[in-house]
Parts: sequence; structure tokens; C-alpha cells
Amino acid sequence: MASVFAGLQFGTLVAGLFLLQPPVQALDLSLPSSSGNLVGSIVDSAGVPQRGASVQLFNKYQQLVATASSDVDGRFAFTSLPVDLYSLHATLSSFLPAAKDRIAIKAGSSSVLQIHLATLFSSIQVNYIIPTSAMADDWKWVLRSSPATRPIGRLLEESRSAAKPRVFTETHTTLSLSGGDGGTSDTAASLGDWGTGFSISTTVLGKSELKVSGSYGDMSTVGPPSVMIGAIYSPHEEGYFGRPPEVTVMMSQVGGLGSPLAAGQNAPTGAALPGSPALRAMSVGVYETADPLDNVHLEYGALAESVDYLQNNSRISPFARLTVDTGRIGQWLASYSDGSQPDALFRHSKDANGDFDGRGFRDVAPAGSLAKLPQFSRQNGRLEMQRTRNLEIGWNKVSGSRTYAFSAFSEDVSHGRVNLAGDLSPIRSEDLLTDSYSSTSTYNIGRYSRRGYLASAVQKAGDHLDVSIAYGRMGGFSASPNSVASAQSRSFVDQTTVNIAAVQIRALVPVLGTKVESEYGWVDSGTIVPQHLYTTQNSRVSPGFNVYLRQPLPSMLGFGGRIELTADLRNLLAQGYLPIASGTDCRTLIVQAPRSIRGGLNFIF
Repeated sequence: MASVFAGLQFGTLVAGLFLLQPPVQALDLSLPSSSGNLVGSIVDSAGVPQRGASVQLFNKYQQLVATASSDVDGRFAFTSLPVDLYSLHATLSSFLPAAKDRIAIKAGSSSVLQIHLATLFSSIQVNYIIPTSAMADDWKWVLRSSPATRPIGRLLEESRSAAKPRVFTETHTTLSLSGGDGGTSDTAASLGDWGTGFSISTTVLGKSELKVSGSYGDMSTVGPPSVMIGAIYSPHEEGYFGRPPEVTVMMSQVGGLGSPLAAGQNAPTGAALPGSPALRAMSVGVYETADPLDNVHLEYGALAESVDYLQNNSRISPFARLTVDTGRIGQWLASYSDGSQPDALFRHSKDANGDFDGRGFRDVAPAGSLAKLPQFSRQNGRLEMQRTRNLEIGWNKVSGSRTYAFSAFSEDVSHGRVNLAGDLSPIRSEDLLTDSYSSTSTYNIGRYSRRGYLASAVQKAGDHLDVSIAYGRMGGFSASPNSVASAQSRSFVDQTTVNIAAVQIRALVPVLGTKVESEYGWVDSGTIVPQHLYTTQNSRVSPGFNVYLRQPLPSMLGFGGRIELTADLRNLLAQGYLPIASGTDCRTLIVQAPRSIRGGLNFIF
């Protein structure tokens, strides 16, 4: 009886609370002066509302801040957002993604999105209104259903429905077949004449994101095949001690490595010793962020790597980047890395060249792109990994449809590398690493230091075209006048300061859906420039004429997927081949970037 009496008391108390609660029919949508709303609806090209579309909201640092799903009427909402710039990405099976950058959340107002999904292209229009109690009834339910404005009587129901989230949601997969020239060890391209690969992205329990990517390449001639696999786990929900760090794990195996000396002859490139052991590499990395002040953003982490080829070599590579937002003046950045390339900073860089796909120009990661080999070479017959200590500062500013950027760096490199081709007989074999999957060999030139800067401007011409230009100067190399006599002493190149420039065009062809990325990089004649990957801006200079194409095809999969043809054409004009006189009829060439042509077929679902 006591328990029954207590239950009646509790029920009476709850009923009293509900009776005292004011009605919600005349909900006032006014907002504090420091926040705003983002509401919208999703329809197809015929205006039919689309249910179940996944909507992701990113902050100006491209970090996921909120997710939502459209309901039966295609509506969604994000409420009480701090005043800032955001970007939005909407996806739905059987439709191409839709995206919008630089959505301004204004104080005390609502940004209203009209999202039209189509099978070939997508568009979003943004309007701004000041919400009042007289706002259209169509949107009132949206804000009532938001966690920030929902009556407490719905709390128990929502908590029960969310108690058992699905293990895997929002899963996207890419399967690819590719063929052509094999990539170099610096790239994530398939190492072989042909290759297969996959990429999977999924949300785990609605709280974290897991990406897995792998590739398999055929050596065709010697050695075991190349196999790469990588995984990135990104938690989105904060715990008691804050959000856990992003964790990256990568494993690789590459066969067909050796040297002309191992084969007992001064062979040309590609004559690695049959039966030579495979190179195996493994790495584990962590990436973390912190916001000590409202306008200060800190990114930091480290990558631990281990490579085994005849002997073992290991290293730990820390990195960090600080971003200070000074409003109309722009953003100031400073970065530091020591060891390998800070791939985590590249992945989390804002794409200043525009987001045709919401997650970058290549919205679906190329197969195997998460797994990369470390930059390795041989010195005196031992395996060595290139170590780069980089200090960099930068500035960027968005002014309307233009983005301006400037970066300067200071770099110290140990076990630096260049690519060689042609007659390798004058070269020290102990410092040469030959492979069976490319047209070049890797040569260890030892230690060097260089400085440089790059200024760039990006013009966004509508929603389908971006044009960028860049100019700078940085340290490079030229052939030594005494190269014949000094080739065996590893001093057949001299350091010099080189002018560099680049023009890049990125376009999305309406109706056809063709995506084109074309760039031309220029350097001073008779020189080569090891590529510096900037961490304080997104522009880069890749010498030569390069083209990347993606062409979607009509879906024939029958379950909502799509098919794409890809073409990756590198250094089409065969520029950047620097000859070294060898004293014989043959020549040794220092290669800036080997010419290569590769095509692929992607199945995306």
C-alpha cells in the first residue's frame, strides 16, 4: 500500500507540472543575440519531399558539429547555433550529394535552406529571416522537435528510442578496378600495372565514424604483390574527459624491391632481384584538437612508424598546427612537423578551392588512399626513412568569392631523395633503391636545408568553377657541372633557389556531372624542386601538366548505387627530366615527376 500511495503522489506531482506548463501553440522563435537557427527542407527535382536524407553540419574547421535526418516531409533543423560560418552536406541514396559552404549564422535570425537533390547535380539556396511568433506553422514543429525546444514530456520517449542505436549507419562503399602505369612509393596509387581497391565509410552507434580503405596491386614480374590497408576511427561524442582522439592504423606490404648491385649488374630501372624480400610497414597515429579561446584552434598529434626490409627502422613523428581567427583580417596559422608528412593535418585542412561535393572535390576517397608508404630509400646498403623538420607560418582571408593565402616555410631534411631514370651505372648502388612497379629508382642524396614561400589566390566562379593561381620561390636542385666525376660521391646536384608558379582549374560540368581538375606547374628551366606540401594553405605546385577526371555513368546496379569512370594523367608533357652527363652514350636523368597514365572504374553505393 505504501508503494501505491507513493506512486499516486508522484503521478499527481507530474500532472501538476504539466498543468503549470505554458502552452506551446504560440511558440516564440526569438533567439539570443549570440545564436541563430538553421532550418531547411529536402526535395527532388520535381519538388517531392525526400525522407531519410542524412544532413551533416560542419564548422569552419571542417569538424562535424551536428547531424540530422529529414522526416516524411523532408524537413530538418539545427537550433541555437553560435554565430559563425558553417558548411552543410546532404546525402541520400540514388542522388548525388548536395553541399553548401560558408553558411553564415546570423544573430537572432534563421537561415532557411532549400535543397534540391538530383541524379546529376544538386543545388542549395539560402535565405535569411528574423523568426517571430508569427512564423509560418510549417517550421514551428521543426523547432519544437529539436532537443533545445522540445517539451520535457517527450524526454522519456526520446531517451527510450535512442537507447539502442543501430551499430552501423550511413555506410558508403567504393569498389574500384584500375590499370595503367604504377605509382611511385610517395603516392597512394596502386603499385602495379593493374590493381583493385575498396573504401568504406560508416557511422558506429551514431557516435563515431570509421573509414577503411585498401588496395591490391600486381607486380607482374617479380616479388609478392603490394597490399595496403588503412583505417581511421573518429569519435564525435565527448566523454567525461572530452572527445577522444582520432586514431589511424595503416599496414602495407610491397614486393619487387632491390638494387642493380643485388642483381649483380648495372641494370636499368625496374631490374630488381627476383625473389627479393617484401618491404612491410605499419603505422599508428593519433590526432587531437583543442580550443583554448573562442578564436584559437589547436591541432596536434603524432605518428609512430615501423618499416622492415632486410633490417628494421622506426620513428615517431609529432605535428601541430595553431589557427587564430582575427575576423575580417583573416586567419593566421603556424604549423610544425618532424619526421613524416603530417597527413592528419592535410585531411583536416579546409578546402579553400571549393567543395563541389561537400567533403572535398573527391567526395569518395580513392581506393587505398588512407594507406601510404613512408618515404624510404637506401644509404650505404641500409634502409633509411626520410625525415623532414618543417616550420611554417601562413595567412589566408576569404573576401567574397575570392580566397587569398600566403605561406612561408623553413625545412631541414635528412636522407633526402630524388628519382632517377636511364643509365644508373655511374650512381652509387649502395644508395639506390630499384623497384618493379615504376619507371624510376629512388636515390638518397643525404641531408639538405631549404626555405621558401608561396602566395596564391582562388576565384570561385559560381557553383561549378574554381580557378586558382600561385607563385613562389623555394630551394631546389640543378645538375652539378662536375657530375661525371662526382656521381659516386653523391654530390651530382647543387642546391639553388627556384621560381615556381601554378594555375589550377576545377570544374563541374552541369547535366553531364563530369568533374575535372587540371593544373599546370612551372619551375625554372634546368632545375627540379622536391614538392613541399603546405599545411597552412591548400594550394600546391606539382610540376608539369596534370589532369584528373571523374565521369559518372547512369546507374545499372539496381540498388541505388552509381558507376564512375576515372582518369589520372600525370606530367603529360614529360617536363622536369634533368640529364646528368655520364661520360658514355647513355644518360642518367633526374626525374621531377614521372609521366604516368592510369584509368579506373568505380562502383559506389
